[in-house]
Amino acid sequence: MRHSRIVQLAVICGLAWPPAAAAQEAARKGGSEAQFKAMDSDRVGKLSPAEHAAGAKRMFETMDRSKDGKVTEVEMDVAHQKRTGRIPAGDEMSSAEKIKVVDRNSDGILSAEEHAAGSRLMFGKMDTNKDGHLSPAEVEAGHAKLLSRKSEGESRK
Repeated sequence: MRHSRIVQLAVICGLAWPPAAAAQEAARKGGSEAQFKAMDSDRVGKLSPAEHAAGAKRMFETMDRSKDGKVTEVEMDVAHQKRTGRIPAGDEMSSAEKIKVVDRNSDGILSAEEHAAGSRLMFGKMDTNKDGHLSPAEVEAGHAKLLSRKSEGESRK
């Protein structure tokens, strides 16, 4: 189901990527909690739609090494490895799979517009209490549910 795959990519790309240096530090020191704190620019303990969108935009810009407004599979692979220090594990979605989730024109490349749309959709899905903000618990639950290929397969059923 295309809609659920958009949600998965948005979690992977839209929320898990604070600015490059902070992302690298977060990956080393504390995973999603540190990433959440890096995105929570007003330090109120919740992410607003604007904070979430800004984090997604910074992530996209970090991945777009050629600065052409598009992210290829290779660029996404490089960014993932730089951020985490490793290639994706076997149970994680590949860069090609992530791109395919929101690649509306099916060109195999992620545009800034496609990425932003997926991120907005994910914000709405993760906001389970519908208060217009994301709590650390909502972010953690969204990541746990959507980051693996196993979840992707289950959501298609």
